[in-house]
This record gives sequence, structure tokens and C-alpha cells, in this order.
Amino acid sequence: MTTAQFASLLFQGLTLGGLYAMIGAGLALNYGILKVLQLAHGEYITYGAFAAVGAIVVFPDLPFHVILLIAFLACALLGAAAQWLIVERAMAHRNEVVAMLVTFGLAVVLRDSLVETVGADLRGLSVGQLGQANFTIAGLTFGVLPLISLLIAIASFGLLTLLIFKTHLGRQIRAVSDLPDIAELVGAPVQRIHVIVAALSAGLAAIAGVLLAMRASVSPYSGLDNLLIAFEVVVLGGLGSIRGVLWAGFLLGMTQVVSTWFDGNAGLFYVHLVFFIVLVFRAMTGRLS
Repeated sequence: MTTAQFASLLFQGLTLGGLYAMIGAGLALNYGILKVLQLAHGEYITYGAFAAVGAIVVFPDLPFHVILLIAFLACALLGAAAQWLIVERAMAHRNEVVAMLVTFGLAVVLRDSLVETVGADLRGLSVGQLGQANFTIAGLTFGVLPLISLLIAIASFGLLTLLIFKTHLGRQIRAVSDLPDIAELVGAPVQRIHVIVAALSAGLAAIAGVLLAMRASVSPYSGLDNLLIAFEVVVLGGLGSIRGVLWAGFLLGMTQVVSTWFDGNAGLFYVHLVFFIVLVFRAMTGRLS
């Protein structure tokens, strides 16, 4: 392997890993704080992609950051509404299975609603000249768009970390996550915190959907595939660990890029294989993360 090939693989692995980390970020946040395995997470990713595609169709000259903001807000509102009207009532039963089954039903409704509204065709997000732009370092050429995707992922994780660990809202969120009953006794707005976390989770999923739509086509049926990747990233990173999700995303992204270089037909096989091997190792050693 030449230096140029190694640098190209490293760049591709990091950018794909950033995307995988973003796909898992919202699921990690939702489970880490609310203790609910949000099975509609894949649909939120798909809705984010279609919100961006729809915004481009209606307003072709919208700047990219505005498109990203529209998708984030649209899915954040959807996630907040679903949490307030549906999931919160299921959580009142204090049974994770009940809440999980409710989110499964929500996923089915969201997917079928999208099919009914826009059809089942594949869609992609065209970003014009940005998609063809590149830059050169030491004689090596890299795409601008993948770099932007990676920077968005890193910035999203950085801002999320600051929110959780450096703000008053973050302290409330951590209190509700650790000791919800006591937090409610001392006046913390538990239900409002739940809604805020659900909105952030869905908004992060929307950002992942936009980044995904810029790389490949998506359809209303893409949610299950995205949920599988999100689940693997979250489990590898440690349930509820934001930093762990970022590193797990990079691991899976590098795995896919390197395995594709050796085996063009590999697809996601080695990604799933790494996930399985880590699970077996944890089972044998008794380590959960």
C-alpha cells in the first residue's frame, strides 16, 4: 500500500466513521437519558433526509446550512411531539418493553406515512458544485463535501458534550437520567426534560439523514438499515456513552473502507463481523463496554 493509498483510506474511513457516529448519536442520547430503546430512530434519520430533499425542491437556492437547520428543526419537532403525546405515556408504566414496543409501532406508522406521501422511490440530495469541490494537500486530492460531513459530525458531538456537561440544562438532564424520582422531588421538570432530549435525539438523527442523503440515495424503507448501524455503534461505544459512540463510528467506518479495499464485494459484512467479535469478547470477559 502506497502513502497516497493509505492517506486516501484514512480520509475515507474517518469521514464514513463520522457519518456512522452521527447515525448512532441520537439513539445513544435517547437511551442514555430516557432509558428507552427508540426503534423509530431509523425513521427519524429518513425523515431528516427527505426534509432536506423537499426543502431543495421547493427552494433550490437555499444555502446548505439552512437546509441542515430545516431538517434538524423539522425532526426535532416531530421527536418532541412523539415523546409528549405517545412515548411519555408508555414510559409511565416503568417497563422498558412497553416503551420499546410503542416506538416500534411509531416507526411503522412513520415509515408508511412517508411512503403514502412521497412514494417509495429512491431520493438523493444534490448540493451542486459543493459535491464536486476538492482540495489538494501534499499532492493528494480530497473531497470537500466528505470533509464538511466529518467536521459537522465532530462539531455536533462537541456541542452535545458541552450541553450535557457544561450547562444548567445539562445538569438537569444528567439528574433526570440518574435519579428521576429524586430529581422530580427537588423540582426538576422531568417531562419537559424528556421532551427536550427526544427533540435533540431526533434532530441529531435528521443531521445524520442529511449527511447520508449527500453520500447515497435513500428511500422510505431505509430506516431499518440505519437503525441497525445505529444499534451497532451504540452497543460498541457503550450504552449511553457519547464519546464512545464517536470512537465506535470511526472504528466501523475504517473497518468498512479497509475491507472494501481488500474485498470489493465485502459491503457491510466485516462491519457486522467486527460488531459480533466485540460482543463475543465482552461475553467471554464479562465486560459490558
